[in-house]
Amino acid sequence: MLDRKLYLATIQLQAKKGLGKSYSAMLPFVVGLHSLGFLSDADYEVYKNKYSIRLEESVNVPTKADIIRMERRENKNRQLNRHFGEILAQWSQLKDSAKDYHLKEAEKHRNLKNAKLLLDLGTPKTLEAPQ
Repeated sequence: MLDRKLYLATIQLQAKKGLGKSYSAMLPFVVGLHSLGFLSDADYEVYKNKYSIRLEESVNVPTKADIIRMERRENKNRQLNRHFGEILAQWSQLKDSAKDYHLKEAEKHRNLKNAKLLLDLGTPKTLEAPQ
């Protein structure tokens, strides 16, 4: 349990920064660990930013893991879009079976620009309804 002076200092920090109770305790803890050399500068910035979020701003704030997940998804989409662009450039030279394969793949990623362009070229024969 905190003594009176530390408790009042934590309450003052909470009020001044608009933090919740746990954040008003964690922020000075993180600052202390960094100043003593137990947290790297990069980790310090991550935790300082995390525990400096005001109570009214804390709703829907992405975590570091969320940001990494979004960046990975964006990178994968960029690579796929580039791949579909390369397929578009080679479209006239591809065999029908290869076209079918790439159209099926584009169907899975129809939100990408080049996948949409690829789908505009035709539908795979295996997906077409029999007549």
